[in-house]
Amino acid sequence: MTWTRRRFMDSVAAGTAGLSLGARLRAADEVQERLGEFPLAGLVRQFREDQARSDLRTRSDGRLNYLETIDGIVRVFARHQDPRGAIIDPYEQAEKQYSTPAFALAGAALLSAGRQETVPLAAAVRAMSFACASLADGKAADGHADFYTVLLMHADRLLAPLVPESTSTAWRRDLARIVPEMTYRRQPTDATTNNWNLVAVAGEWMRTKAGLGDSLSWIEASLERQVELFTPWGMYRDPNDPMAYDHFARLWALDLLDEGYRGRHAAALEELVERGAWMSMFMQSPWGELPCGGRSAHHQWNEAQQAVTFESWAARFARRGDRAAAGACRRAAHLSLQSIRRWVRPTGELWIVKNRMDPAARHGYESYSFHSQYNLLAAAMLAIAWTRADDGIAAAPSPATVGGFAFAVQPAFHKVFANVAELYLEIETGADLHYNPTGLLRVHRVGVPHDTFSDGVTPAASYRLPARPTRSMALGPEWRDRSGAWHALAAHGRDDLDKAEFVLVSASTRRVELRLTYRGRLRGGAAAITEQVTMTPERLEIAHTVDGEVDAVRQCWPMLATDGAKPSVITVAGTTATVTREGRRFRFETLSDGAVVSRLGVLEPCRNGFMDACVAEVEGKTIRARIGAAPTPGS
Repeated sequence: MTWTRRRFMDSVAAGTAGLSLGARLRAADEVQERLGEFPLAGLVRQFREDQARSDLRTRSDGRLNYLETIDGIVRVFARHQDPRGAIIDPYEQAEKQYSTPAFALAGAALLSAGRQETVPLAAAVRAMSFACASLADGKAADGHADFYTVLLMHADRLLAPLVPESTSTAWRRDLARIVPEMTYRRQPTDATTNNWNLVAVAGEWMRTKAGLGDSLSWIEASLERQVELFTPWGMYRDPNDPMAYDHFARLWALDLLDEGYRGRHAAALEELVERGAWMSMFMQSPWGELPCGGRSAHHQWNEAQQAVTFESWAARFARRGDRAAAGACRRAAHLSLQSIRRWVRPTGELWIVKNRMDPAARHGYESYSFHSQYNLLAAAMLAIAWTRADDGIAAAPSPATVGGFAFAVQPAFHKVFANVAELYLEIETGADLHYNPTGLLRVHRVGVPHDTFSDGVTPAASYRLPARPTRSMALGPEWRDRSGAWHALAAHGRDDLDKAEFVLVSASTRRVELRLTYRGRLRGGAAAITEQVTMTPERLEIAHTVDGEVDAVRQCWPMLATDGAKPSVITVAGTTATVTREGRRFRFETLSDGAVVSRLGVLEPCRNGFMDACVAEVEGKTIRARIGAAPTPGS
């Protein structure tokens, strides 16, 4: 039986399907015909077997931990509310985007839980009233009406029982004035579409369900376009395939279904969001992070949206009686929240990007990233996760902690992920050079601070940095041509490279081996590059061979120099280099005879702060290295 039919049968048997058995199976067959088999189906089956044998101890945060994180954010921004009810960004001195409706939802969650000491009811009411009126009057901040409705509908559900009926009636009167064809910037009739439209669809469904309008034809027309943007992996293709907006779009598609949408696209969306949920678990770092790559990477809301998805799917799997999958989702949600909590500022809110620079510098921000709106978006997402969470579901090992797999997602998203018992890799096989270099971007190991090696450097970076980087840096090969010039795989982007050839040699929870081959318009006389990777829980070995008219090769070993507050200790001794953060370290060692290791001694700006690197150089065409993790510098 195909993945799709089996999944539909499971949902019918559990009584969670919204269609009859016959209609459900017909829909399953239609989805299967369009998408084909789920590419991760075999890995999901293997994970279930490995999970059953695992003796890993797991735990999950209770629902109250979401409120603790929301609490700190709301406390800070309550001090930046103007008399109208708008939230004013403390650095921009203006209301930014959807900060106000997000504050209303985050505050509503706290008030619904009885936390009046954090946010006065009057503050949440002012934000709600101002945002509803702004939306209805066509005055949403910065033209971001598409994001308002779903936040306000979730907030209304929590706040309405706490206020006089006349107050909630006024909100709903404003919400009933929305005309989607006039209110939203993204329309189903646009030449192209993106995640904005799907967010608006989720809000319009909630508004329609509440009897505040009838937008079903607009919803269906929008979804007709949206379902075409999903891949067989269940991933969503926002322009240029950013990882953050793959998950962002899927979050709102899932929210649409959680809120009871059963229209003509429901069956396809059910299949797509389940595939996507499994993908997200297999792509998640053991440090809880969503993969980097593309726009809005390393923002805390990336992990907040994971928490929503994983809590929702924990409940969904539990209703089916699938306690193992439900437990894995709970563990994944816990990892997501843990990730966010590492970035709480002393003042209570978050550094919105994973560095500790002064927020006034906007280091690593997108042009549209602001301290208010992205703190409050994370808080609003965590509020939805809180509403979805069920503390009766026990955590169980998740793919991020069990490991034992490697897979490539190509040509869309152009990534390779590999994990063996909490040692995790993310490889970029064809970068959008405006955001990332090509090569090994991320090595995460439980016990070694996650930002030690968590991204690369690209001179074409389009996000905010204090200066333009001078070089490309990812863990990968560089080669010297016959004229003496050096070239780097990291500097080759998606327009230079063919689809990488990925071969999985072997995989188990104790050892993973894979091979990648890069070809295309390689510069400097290179004809092909082969990358061989062997992983065990303790170490990574990686070899690069550059074929062609090449007379020397070297490997670049990127290392975070500082996150803005916590400098790393980087040392070179003989054929090894170490980077130590918070008493934990990665140790890089060349395995090639005659190789010379040196430190670049640079401070190249990147999302996480500033990056340095060491290089190992050898005559010839092949170079090998080992990376090991150690809990203390002396071990």
